[in-house]
Amino acid sequence: MTAVIQPRSDNDRRPTRNKIRRGIAAAVGLIAMAATLTVPAAPAQAASGCRSAPYSARFGLSDPFKAFDGVEVASAPYGGTYRTTTQCRDIQVKNTGNGRSDGAPFYACVVFSGRATCANGWTYVGPGQWKNLATNVKDGTRFNVWISVNLGTYYGAQAVGDW
Repeated sequence: MTAVIQPRSDNDRRPTRNKIRRGIAAAVGLIAMAATLTVPAAPAQAASGCRSAPYSARFGLSDPFKAFDGVEVASAPYGGTYRTTTQCRDIQVKNTGNGRSDGAPFYACVVFSGRATCANGWTYVGPGQWKNLATNVKDGTRFNVWISVNLGTYYGAQAVGDW
């Protein structure tokens, strides 16, 4: 006995109305979900100005277990570089620490990409103070910020930067 395979009729090939309705409902649901996931546009950076939130970066150094005893230098960002923007002409940092054990005063400097030393020397940044590390820096310039903290006395330091 040989088996005969019958081709499907045209009725079997056409989607039913329920399948079409479910497909449309799924598409509308995905579009609605995508609309809720979009990120609102950030305000223009030029409108916020220098030394006002949102800042270009937050960075710091901490040693809560006192593994280090003495002056330590850290580079921010940990990997890569920062890039100057049209928001500011200068590279500025603010020590957001409180001057107590976890909010140390620190020294900071700018190291431009491709260099191995501080461009303008080290600048002392006390708790709550803003300091310019470099002035009149061209937009799009890549750099790192180095901070130096005495971890023999303090547990760490925190800062924000604007550029």
